[in-house]
Amino acid sequence: MDLVASCREKLSYFRIKELKDVLSQLSLSKQGKKQDLVERILGALSEEQVSKIWVNKKSPAVRKEEVAKLVAKLVDDTYRKMQVSGTTDLASKGQCTSDSSNVKSKGEIDDPSHLDIKVRCPCGSPLKTETLIKCDDPRCEVWQHIDCVIIPEKPMEEKPPNPDPFYCEICRLSRADPFLHTIGHLLYPVKLSITNIPNDGTNPVQSVERTFQLTRADKESLTKQEYDVQAWCMLLNDKVPFRMHWPQYADLQVNGVSVRAIDRPGSQQLGANGRDDGPIITSCTKDGFNKITLTGCDPRVFCFGVRLIKRQTVQQASQASFNLCL
Repeated sequence: MDLVASCREKLSYFRIKELKDVLSQLSLSKQGKKQDLVERILGALSEEQVSKIWVNKKSPAVRKEEVAKLVAKLVDDTYRKMQVSGTTDLASKGQCTSDSSNVKSKGEIDDPSHLDIKVRCPCGSPLKTETLIKCDDPRCEVWQHIDCVIIPEKPMEEKPPNPDPFYCEICRLSRADPFLHTIGHLLYPVKLSITNIPNDGTNPVQSVERTFQLTRADKESLTKQEYDVQAWCMLLNDKVPFRMHWPQYADLQVNGVSVRAIDRPGSQQLGANGRDDGPIITSCTKDGFNKITLTGCDPRVFCFGVRLIKRQTVQQASQASFNLCL
């Protein structure tokens, strides 16, 4: 895992307080939403402005190429303090658990013995206010709100039984195409929201609009042929879990540029044997913040994200598939 990806992973556990503490030490603005603070710290790994701050204020002997390591050390030190103090919701990765159930009710979540629960749900809320379900991948084990991810096929139907095993969207994505390895998530999964319900009974309009940041380190990676930026989408209750799946009439735009998301007619639903791709959007991106929007006309529930990928050889893909089976 490279420096940016490592910091991105650790920052995902930070609260607003820890993020602002890091930004204060970097003499950077503490204004904005949580995602803005995270991206500002990631941008500091290669920002010229931060280099000057460290060189002038901290130590004249510090070289600019060492700045990224100093910023990463700040993140790492804060992360370790959170582990020691118990203030973080760090998930127990790669660790066996005596609890055979991957579902916990609100009462169980409030138990002090479950302070290690980390919630990362496509609804965007980290709160442990309802029943949760855990991803069964031992390298992940994040928890999600069960009502957000276990969805009946039709609105008036009863909720289906919990899948066994259950995988979160990121773990489903990692199994969707073994030839694409995720280097980092530039935009974590987010659910599309219904923005318009037509009176004529046709499908509702769903959309999502977000920003994601490409740091200089990301752009440097993208100069290599095997790296790209990919947009992806999944149907949350897809009966074929390990594939990408876009809504009907999908309209994807990156920085105002339309990008073709699907190769099938907009009115056609994806069949059981079908498979959508995730469009490569590298050519539409720029340094810094990028705006991405997705709109579709579909009654089903989808989630959407952006990731930095690296293409793998047949041998690498075979090894990766083998590792997922361990």
